Amino acid sequence: MIKRKFTLGELLVIMVVLVLLICLTIPLLKFGRERARRVNCMSNLKSIGLALLMYSGDSEDFFIVTPNGNNFEPLNTLEIINDSKVFGCPSAEHLATTARNSNYRYGGSGLLDDNEFAKTTTLASDRSGNHLDRKWINALFIDGHAEGAKPDGTKTWNSF
Repeated sequence: MIKRKFTLGELLVIMVVLVLLICLTIPLLKFGRERARRVNCMSNLKSIGLALLMYSGDSEDFFIVTPNGNNFEPLNTLEIINDSKVFGCPSAEHLATTARNSNYRYGGSGLLDDNEFAKTTTLASDRSGNHLDRKWINALFIDGHAEGAKPDGTKTWNSF
């Protein structure tokens, strides 16, 4: 019985197939990492939302008043949120490490209204620039739920 060995051509074909498979999986890994960051970003936003609702519950249904749209310092000062990592979105180019200059935008500073629009009125959001493809945004709604979506061009709260 003659033992057959790999020819150089067969070895090159196998190497080309392996390189193609590796090239196809790298973008998938990048997409998976960004998706995990988006989920973490939304989780942080929901934590901020719960803190805002807790504050309003203790303050006759008024939300915190902030000097600008991305400053959540009152939540930190009142020790409602102790971990300042919550104020940073892992997808952001420049990860915020303080409540004073967070990666999220806030549009509250008013009376909490239990109306029919609570499921569609945003209270806070992150920025589409926080995400790798700049085509995604997480939004927190007055009723406390958060969801992600592609921005539709609608104007959002100003960050002053």
